[in-house]
Amino acid sequence: MEVQNQIKHALAERNSIEIVLGLLGEEAYAYRSTFADAVCRRFGFHDARGRVQRSSCIKALRELERAGHFVLPAASARGAKGARSARRLDAPAQDPQDVPGQAGEVRGLCLIKVDTLERMRIWNELMLCEHPQGAGPLVGAQMRYLIGSEHGWLGGLGFGAAAIQLADRDQWIGWDVQRRREHLHRIVGMSRFLLRASVRCHNLASCVLGMVLRRIDLDFDEQFGYRPWLIESFVEIERFAGTSYQAANWIEIGQTKGRGRQDREHSHAKSVKAIYKYPLQADFRQRLGGVEPVVASALGLAEGVEGEGWAQQEFGGAKLRDRRLSERLVQSARTLATRPGQAFSGVARGDWAAVKGYHRLIDQPDDSQVSVQAILAPHHARTVQRMKAHQTVLCIQDGTDPNYTGPPVRGCTPKCGARCTSSGGAATKCKAQEEQAKGAHRHRAAYGRGAVAPPSGRVARAFKSERKEASHPVGGAYTGAVSA
Repeated sequence: MEVQNQIKHALAERNSIEIVLGLLGEEAYAYRSTFADAVCRRFGFHDARGRVQRSSCIKALRELERAGHFVLPAASARGAKGARSARRLDAPAQDPQDVPGQAGEVRGLCLIKVDTLERMRIWNELMLCEHPQGAGPLVGAQMRYLIGSEHGWLGGLGFGAAAIQLADRDQWIGWDVQRRREHLHRIVGMSRFLLRASVRCHNLASCVLGMVLRRIDLDFDEQFGYRPWLIESFVEIERFAGTSYQAANWIEIGQTKGRGRQDREHSHAKSVKAIYKYPLQADFRQRLGGVEPVVASALGLAEGVEGEGWAQQEFGGAKLRDRRLSERLVQSARTLATRPGQAFSGVARGDWAAVKGYHRLIDQPDDSQVSVQAILAPHHARTVQRMKAHQTVLCIQDGTDPNYTGPPVRGCTPKCGARCTSSGGAATKCKAQEEQAKGAHRHRAAYGRGAVAPPSGRVARAFKSERKEASHPVGGAYTGAVSA
């Protein structure tokens, strides 16, 4: 099946509706499932294995029925009772025993395809009891796996249809609406990934992801008659960092908008998630009918960092939750750059409204979209552009940590232990005391006069730790411009 059947669009045409009405008048169908099979045969709606696409056809017919074009036969007795409860075990699945701390030490680690009723019961039990999204139902062409071992069941995975529309994904692929309709089935969504709460095993998640990616296309081909070219999954950014995906070489391409698959009212009731992709084919974009995204051109070292608009170019693209926060970020960066290395309260020179605005910007809760990563993302992108202009780039990290330990000298207390110098028989001030005094001075400079309470959020903590980087230029811009 090179091109996906456009059942909904095919049946919505006027001539198609007349054909459906004719089929309804020719024969009395007991159930809509048998009528859907007849429609599939009439229009040629078959999958790669030659099987009628009953579910997709029924869905399209029901939408046309709601629009008033015709009345379908009654649903089957089982369907009239509503969705069936998931088949599951009579008791919770036993916890695995003696699971080692490293993935390489797990005995008998394997993926078991769920293709029997008993395995389906186990998979459902695990998901219903331990996965926040439960067991489903999954949509579209589906594939399920159990993560097995000699220690017991470690978890499971579930694959289904990809998201119908996804702005960041569609832009990343570079396809139009028609191409998306034709080839969307070549993208498979990993909608369930569970490692049981009792399992504490380093690298197990990335190891399992690698295992399933090496076989998913073959399993799809065997069961459905075609191979997917791209896998997609989502990570809830407020709860997880996506470390396992990154370790397994998945690509983070953007974020969702908080809408579910059935959000027709644009309520955005779902949480925002990071979008991850894993190409199964190197030329997936060409196969999907997409266009390679325009790569940002190289920049000179000083290009874009001179003139009044440098802060806007370096930080204006930060995706914060509010436009006003983005404007405050640009303004704060511009202010800090006038005196790199100093605290904002000292740079602001008495403008306490600006100081309060700056601290409101960085004093964010841990689950806020205003993070160090979000703030620095556009600057990192610009730095990469500057790196592209050079064949060789040295990425140097300053890890210097002064060490003043040593035997005490005259004028120091034994507790100090610093190497102090003496002049004319009199010991000078202890260097450790000098460093302590400098630290106290910096603290007073940052939070003196009691004007603003010290920020305590995640961004503020990170900014404090990065304060020493404020005077280190990278690619012609200051990496610490907003972290002084």
